Amino acid sequence: MHAYSTRNRREGFALAVAILAMVVIGGLIAGVFFATTEQFRMGRNQQLQARAMAAAEYGQNRAIVPGPVGQGWNVGITNLAMGRVDSSLVFTTADGGRAAVRVTRMGNSTYLVASQGSAGGALRSSARRRTSLLVTVIAPQLNMLGALTTRGATKIGGSSFINGNDTTQYPGWNCPPPGTNPPLPGLVTNDTTQIQTSGCSGYSCLSGSPKYKQDAAAGDTNTYFNYGSAAWNDLVATSKPATGNPGAPTYNPDGSCKTSDINNWGDPTRSIPAKACESYFPVIYSSGDLHLTGGKGQGILLVGGNLKVTGGFQFFGPVIVRQDIDTQGTGGHFNGGVMAANVSLQQNTVLGNAVITYSSCVIQQVMAGIAIPRPIADRAWAELF
Repeated sequence: MHAYSTRNRREGFALAVAILAMVVIGGLIAGVFFATTEQFRMGRNQQLQARAMAAAEYGQNRAIVPGPVGQGWNVGITNLAMGRVDSSLVFTTADGGRAAVRVTRMGNSTYLVASQGSAGGALRSSARRRTSLLVTVIAPQLNMLGALTTRGATKIGGSSFINGNDTTQYPGWNCPPPGTNPPLPGLVTNDTTQIQTSGCSGYSCLSGSPKYKQDAAAGDTNTYFNYGSAAWNDLVATSKPATGNPGAPTYNPDGSCKTSDINNWGDPTRSIPAKACESYFPVIYSSGDLHLTGGKGQGILLVGGNLKVTGGFQFFGPVIVRQDIDTQGTGGHFNGGVMAANVSLQQNTVLGNAVITYSSCVIQQVMAGIAIPRPIADRAWAELF
């Protein structure tokens, strides 16, 4: 028999080395895969965070751009009660991000705009960021002295009626009860000796407290062209042209108010449910003379020349005329107040069955509708966590 030595035998060594190599290589591959995945997730999260922040700031900035309800700052937001919140503003960015905006009224003219931006869709691949902006609302401050404020000679009569009592009975306008605010004079002018009447015995075509009044402010052009923090040119810069009688309110296919239509002067008729153009208060401007024979609208009407109304035109809001106003025949119905600066000192004429009614409620809602929010001067922006 033969005996074999086992001192130099190496059974299974290659297999062990192969298994060990496989384990090491697998570990390396797993480590590289883990590191790559984490790097990818970190990059994706950073991208989502950036997109969410961009969406939040987009919503925040878009919210302070005036627009109809649901599309930007509007009269409903400006008229929020103290401490109340509006959360109707939701915006979508081009890359699919979403911004939900909450506006809280903090003070008389101060609002906190909080925007939450979100990006991504899946539960594990989404991000949210929140920003806030403190804004103050700037609105023109009109010096409405009476239902009709004129500079120069004024002729009144016929079947016209000029009412300085604060009128609030406009269905759907959410005005306070009658008598809440004190009345104004029916007619205010810088020289009452230049008032002429025609079929208006005892000034029966005037109502107010008093019926008419002489006031030096009516002879000051600042009354007609300067409005606190704004002026005539500031309003003109935000206006749409008056090309004739206003048309019926028009709407986009999604039901929003078609503000691009120059003949759309808003909708003073309130309905249930409310329509988008009810909260649209444009500034309408005619650089020269304007002749109106019908239609209706709301907002601020600025006329750089003479205003002549001979039909059943209806308007809700302040009317400011640089020259003189002339109403005849069917006349017009003005709800809010009328100011005629009469720069060339021609005679103003309010005849026919024109009706001029003072309403602080209408004026306040119009001013709120065209109010422009602006960030406060210092430390307006902050990120919320």
